[in-house]
Amino acid sequence: MDIHLTAITEADFSFVKRIYDYYTLHTTVVYFIEPVPLEEIRRMVPVGDRHYRSFLICGADGERYGFCYFSQFKEKPAFRISVEVTIYLVPECCGKGIGRQALLLLEPYIQEGGFSNAVALISAENEASIRLFEKCGYLCCAEIRDVAEKFGKKLTLKMYQKLFS
Repeated sequence: MDIHLTAITEADFSFVKRIYDYYTLHTTVVYFIEPVPLEEIRRMVPVGDRHYRSFLICGADGERYGFCYFSQFKEKPAFRISVEVTIYLVPECCGKGIGRQALLLLEPYIQEGGFSNAVALISAENEASIRLFEKCGYLCCAEIRDVAEKFGKKLTLKMYQKLFS
């Protein structure tokens, strides 16, 4: 399945929120407990930023399969070489190779921005995401056990990293 990335605009935030809301309410993939307000989505997903970018993941026919972005990893200036990568697909698009294609299309934008390090924070229960990032050359560099709780379960967070330089 051929995909392409299209820059997210303000008009796309309701689509992004619907996906976040689905994963918030039905999975441990997102560590939100309740759906977040649209304003929080606007803070998380960079639009019009000269350093950090966000994209819709689209098919050849323009159908939207999900979204992806890279954002500031940490606020301290020394972290300026690193970004955090995020990818979410509409549920019916999972397991079709779309996430892998999207991640590989996203990486040149990261490198063009001068970033040498990409990090992904993934719930240990999210085996599909773990496989995706591992297939794309990311290595598990940290595991924080029982760091969160959702649906009455303690959750472990894994950090995956890919160095570009």
